[in-house]
Amino acid sequence: MTHCPEHDPDGPPISNMAHQHAFTITGSETLFATHMTQYFNEMHKYQLVIRFSLPAEIATALRRVRAQYPRDLFVLANDDSDEFNVPSLAAGLRPAFTGNIFQGVPPFGPEDEQDPHFFPRDLKRVRPVFAKIPVTVERSVYFRPFSHGEALPDTAHYLMFGRGAEAHMTNLQYAPVAGVRDGRMLFGPGYDHVLSLPRTPDWIAPDMLEAGIIVTVPSVPLRGPDGAPRIPCGIPLPEGQQVTLDYRGLPRDPALTVTAGPSFFCATAVCNSEGLDVCPPESAMHASVTPDEYLVPHSAPEPADV
Repeated sequence: MTHCPEHDPDGPPISNMAHQHAFTITGSETLFATHMTQYFNEMHKYQLVIRFSLPAEIATALRRVRAQYPRDLFVLANDDSDEFNVPSLAAGLRPAFTGNIFQGVPPFGPEDEQDPHFFPRDLKRVRPVFAKIPVTVERSVYFRPFSHGEALPDTAHYLMFGRGAEAHMTNLQYAPVAGVRDGRMLFGPGYDHVLSLPRTPDWIAPDMLEAGIIVTVPSVPLRGPDGAPRIPCGIPLPEGQQVTLDYRGLPRDPALTVTAGPSFFCATAVCNSEGLDVCPPESAMHASVTPDEYLVPHSAPEPADV
């Protein structure tokens, strides 16, 4: 996608424009949302995980719909009438907003990507499953602005977070400068991955899970023997696979293991700079597609009755 302004044109040099943002939803009893990143776009150069809540009848309806599609991607996005920037959300300055919840990834092409403010979930092209709903941000679980001077590590690092019997993981991302092309910097390579676990492992205390811990995954190298980046193009933690984790970068005895659950979003296509072809197109995005009935101008159902 094309380059966006580096800051709010009406603000100081270090500032962000208010805009719309997309978040991958995880959790059932407790809802979490993980911000979808873009290394090249100042507004989206952040990893952010929030815990949020919805009115009880909407939460129940969302739980029912997601139970019908347990491996589908569901996306929370703020409505275009209620734009904000990510730091204000992380700082607790936006404790609530008006949101829409969408199912899957809608189709879009190169011509769409030329718009620096292109938002795939524009209501003119896709209908939400739940429209204009009140969203309460209960707390920021994890906030991490990218530094372009931070190097890609040798192996994948993940944040493990959750509450009670529900646990989730998302990979820590890095946005190194990959070079300069046509006068603009390219950032990457990296990938964006969000998954749930079938259950909370018995080796983590409840408060540690709620706070979030960092684990490394020795079985997912990010660099080859020559030191060159080696970003996974497939889902690196496929559902059902038992995975051994290191804690604080060190192995444990007995080993810490988890079983991977469904991956709702795993992609290189969105986060990396355009022109940085990390993976072939057919393996650059792993996520469910938006059902036809939610695409405009197809006839579509009204947002779910709660």
